[in-house]
Amino acid sequence: MSIVYQVKTSCFLSTHQGTWTAGAPDGLGALKPTFPSYGIYKVRLNSDGTLLPLNHIQVANPSWLVFAKNHQYLYATNEDNSDIFGKVSAFKIDKEGNLKFLNAVNSLGQQPTHAEISPDNRFLFVANYSARPGHAGVSVFAIQADGSIGKPVQKISFLKGSNASPDRQADGHAHSIIFSPDKKTVYLTDLGSDLIRAYEYIPKSKQPLKKAKQLDLPFPAASGPRHLIFSKNGDYAYATTEMGAQIIVFKKVNGKYKTVQQENLTDQMDASFKGGAGLIFSPDQHFLYAGNRRKSNEIVAYAVNQETGRLALVDRYASGGMEPRAFAIDASGHYLIVANVFSNTISQFKRDLNTGKLTPTQIALQVGLPTDIKFIPK
Repeated sequence: MSIVYQVKTSCFLSTHQGTWTAGAPDGLGALKPTFPSYGIYKVRLNSDGTLLPLNHIQVANPSWLVFAKNHQYLYATNEDNSDIFGKVSAFKIDKEGNLKFLNAVNSLGQQPTHAEISPDNRFLFVANYSARPGHAGVSVFAIQADGSIGKPVQKISFLKGSNASPDRQADGHAHSIIFSPDKKTVYLTDLGSDLIRAYEYIPKSKQPLKKAKQLDLPFPAASGPRHLIFSKNGDYAYATTEMGAQIIVFKKVNGKYKTVQQENLTDQMDASFKGGAGLIFSPDQHFLYAGNRRKSNEIVAYAVNQETGRLALVDRYASGGMEPRAFAIDASGHYLIVANVFSNTISQFKRDLNTGKLTPTQIALQVGLPTDIKFIPK
């Protein structure tokens, strides 16, 4: 299930269904949903902090949501956990912020877990994680004039992993995609290879991605990079590692990113407390928030030094549920909303704009298997 919010604002919330609704999802402490997952929900965040579900559109297994750069279309990865190929779907957003299904296509891989739109709205990039050999990598699709997904134009396979952790890294696993702030480079996260792969973006080429190995970002063995974000000026980059449960800070030096800091999301050494997830900036980029799942189930807050880019721990906060996979901050910066997948809950925190500290509001939604939250751009 996925959710999208409005202060008074709205967001879309995606929820996972299909294979997971047959019983409890396969994860540490996972609970069987009391209410079934129907797809993508529209939820309003009122000015007093209350959350009001408005409507939903039935979609199979939406796990990640991304808006077109013109904010007129929404795209969702359809992540099925079985042996079948995944899909990616396109929707038109009407004037009231409601969704109309346009089309869906084969993602050309299994377990599509993330997607990104090119800055010029020409292409949709899909990361196929694939827990099974031979189906991981990134697929690139043309976007049609009406917002629908067109034909595939490129497929990059992630076949070989680092094998540093044989049970997780025998093969490559594409986990996320992001453009550099200058829009010239695309970074593809490969959890299975302990590497974020860099590609030059050439939009007028038949295949828009050209390998730029000299810009690759290497990670410690068996750490498993998951997500990457950049400071607005592009001077710094921040990545979470799933297995290592760290944030790695990079500084741009002579056109390349070099590691300058490693921050542990937890003080626990036991691997069962390590499950790095998403990360986001506050709207002013003075604070950064990361998720840590498994037995930790926390949102970890950091202050960002505006001169050096380095992080300083603010605090760790119980996420209000289990498996905080994704979270979002509204445009005002006052509220942080968390999707706790395995407890079937959406929890909410009030943010202190000056300190970055979080306070649980005790306002929550009960929805089946929430996987992503995106606020509707205005």
